[in-house]
Amino acid sequence: MTRVRKKRYCRRLDNGKVYKPHTLVNNQEEVYIELDEFEAIRLCDHEDYSQVDASKEMEVSRATIQRLLKSGRFKVIDALLHYKVINVKNETHNIKLKGENNMKTNFKDELRIAFPTSDEERVDEHFGHCKSFAIFTVKEGKVLKKEFVQAPPHAPGVLPRFLGELNASTIITGGMGQMAINLFKEQGIEVILGARGSIIENLNEYLGGELESEGSACDHHHDESCSH
Repeated sequence: MTRVRKKRYCRRLDNGKVYKPHTLVNNQEEVYIELDEFEAIRLCDHEDYSQVDASKEMEVSRATIQRLLKSGRFKVIDALLHYKVINVKNETHNIKLKGENNMKTNFKDELRIAFPTSDEERVDEHFGHCKSFAIFTVKEGKVLKKEFVQAPPHAPGVLPRFLGELNASTIITGGMGQMAINLFKEQGIEVILGARGSIIENLNEYLGGELESEGSACDHHHDESCSH
């Protein structure tokens, strides 16, 4: 009988991370750190969680946390001692996603999740033409505040800066161009693409770890006016 591996909660990476020794040789050996190993190390060694609290955060047993820490730490030390490439994988098989791990030290306990909208009920798929933004302040999975903020006059680069000044941590929308995505990431804002329909439904799916970014950036637009 095949044992089904229990899914564990982890923060997604914005992309895979590769760290290389200063001195490279041909056929450099790599070590691969899985997303759950990285999350366990992040919680215990960076966020100073106890193993008990980390197990609650990831919804796994303490024994699993101990195993992930042991294997992840061994890989890091092995790479440092033997000049190996460290490859942090971004594969989400058997992973439940909850937010984004952007590897920044200023990780926020409170999330500010923004949705472009024209009717205050549905996600506006025409990101660059929305009338306003619905912004939800969330802490520990609970909505503390909901507000609607009128969008400024649209021009290249304006909306990422605008939402950055509002301390947004995530933008959930239908689609946008790659340049706009890059500008949002420079502001430390996570980008979720492919959303449609009810704002509340998308918010609940995101907070439940069920909403994943779908599709890719539109390459036929060069600013945030993409409506694909």
